[in-house]
Amino acid sequence: MPHVRGEYAELLAPVLNLRTFEAYRRKPELYRAVNNVMSSSRAYEDDYAITGFGPLSETGELQPTPMDEIIKLGGTRYFHKKYALGFVISEEMREAGNMDLMSTLAGALGVSASYTTELFGHDVWNNAFDTTRYIGRDGEALISDAHPVPGTGGTATNRPAVDTDLSQAALEAAWSDFYMQVDDRGIPIDLMPATLFVHPTKYQFARQLLESSSPLITDQLASGTNANPGVVNTMQGWLNIHTSPYLTDPDAWFMMAPPSDIDVRFYWRKTMDTKTWDDEDADGTIHKVKQRHSNGFSDWRGVYGCPGY
Repeated sequence: MPHVRGEYAELLAPVLNLRTFEAYRRKPELYRAVNNVMSSSRAYEDDYAITGFGPLSETGELQPTPMDEIIKLGGTRYFHKKYALGFVISEEMREAGNMDLMSTLAGALGVSASYTTELFGHDVWNNAFDTTRYIGRDGEALISDAHPVPGTGGTATNRPAVDTDLSQAALEAAWSDFYMQVDDRGIPIDLMPATLFVHPTKYQFARQLLESSSPLITDQLASGTNANPGVVNTMQGWLNIHTSPYLTDPDAWFMMAPPSDIDVRFYWRKTMDTKTWDDEDADGTIHKVKQRHSNGFSDWRGVYGCPGY
């Protein structure tokens, strides 16, 4: 009986696809905690913005109403790129009936797809302090002390004046600076921090800072002594703690509003998809995955950070 095109692929595809997707979803999607994840139906997404108006002006009786104009701000374009990987199952491997190995390979491909997503989902944070890879619509890095405020002619900052490692004092100062964030007209915004994002090596320390009932001084933590017995820790319970092995700098730390309120974005143009087909010329069956997405940021507000020192 002659073998027709697609015979092996049709037999293997359901098993390989299932294993690939199982492996893809086996770990929590950490990137979703630090990105505003959206979907897109276009080849790319453009994000432009304008300011609102300034404060009202005093006018006298029967005087004309003063007029104001909005200010057009810059924009950010998100290009969706395709990422793919696959493997070939030889005719000899098929004939040996080694389905366990084939299933393992399919699962490994799912892990690779998930890993790729996490790498790009954390890339903005790993390059948050310079403009080498990502630039916001104001021409600055995500974390900068020189964000222009067009409505006032001044600048704003979302990092400490002097880089500092994570500490109680650094958190308190960061919370105050976060609270003072303004829009492009210089008007205070109602955007509050919800999460402290740290490297796994700083997770336990972050818990001590945010979950202890009284404040702790950094250099006394090693001895386990309470620096201020009887004094209330004003930061206790104020922030959730998020950690990720994909954050590359162990000294960097970030304070951020909920993901849906920030402009660090991850666009899914097409989530992971699988395809299995026969290559008659090479006598093999090919299994591959592909996905399309983009990432970046438009606006810095709702985020505060420091690279440490």
